[in-house]
Amino acid sequence: QQAFAAVLRSTDPDNTISLNVTGFSAPSLVSDQPMTDVETRVGAKNRAEAAAKMMEGCDFAVGLEGGIVDDCEGVMWCMAWMAVLCPSEADQGRRWGVARTGAFPLPPLMAALVRKGVELGIADDIVTKREDSKLGGGTVGVLTNEIIPRGKYYETAIILAMTRFIQEDVFYKGCDDGGAGITDETVKSYLERIEKQKSSRAQQP
Repeated sequence: QQAFAAVLRSTDPDNTISLNVTGFSAPSLVSDQPMTDVETRVGAKNRAEAAAKMMEGCDFAVGLEGGIVDDCEGVMWCMAWMAVLCPSEADQGRRWGVARTGAFPLPPLMAALVRKGVELGIADDIVTKREDSKLGGGTVGVLTNEIIPRGKYYETAIILAMTRFIQEDVFYKGCDDGGAGITDETVKSYLERIEKQKSSRAQQP
């Protein structure tokens, strides 16, 4: 909700649009603990699609999915995908906005539990001796001493997922003509102008 409020403030300075948010328990249709980047992203999009069906007529539907990824050095990283769906957009290619949070390494003991099939939220509870940690600040909250609570961690990624809706003209500029409007000559002319500006500044006393 805070992410959408921030977007509205930037695109509707006169405050003519009201924000109404309804939460749903939407299925991800992936495993309880996604173990790859792709599976996590799919889970987020599935949740957004399910939410849109539960709230017919909504302007946007948002799906969030947390996941983990093992790297080549044996470090397990935690991240999440945000998916924003605009159901009214007829063009399938322009209906979705997606973005990923930053990633952070999990403590080895948590990672070991997850590799054994334990969901991250439960692994967090076991290691930190908390209860229902995933309902509070989350793993990112405890590892950062709540400097970055879960809500804040998700907020920036949701705003990033909204970029194609916030700056639609910029995001899709040239898409309709395959970018034909930006020719090699256009690029060459721009670079020459920049070089002239640099040369002019260098010659100034």
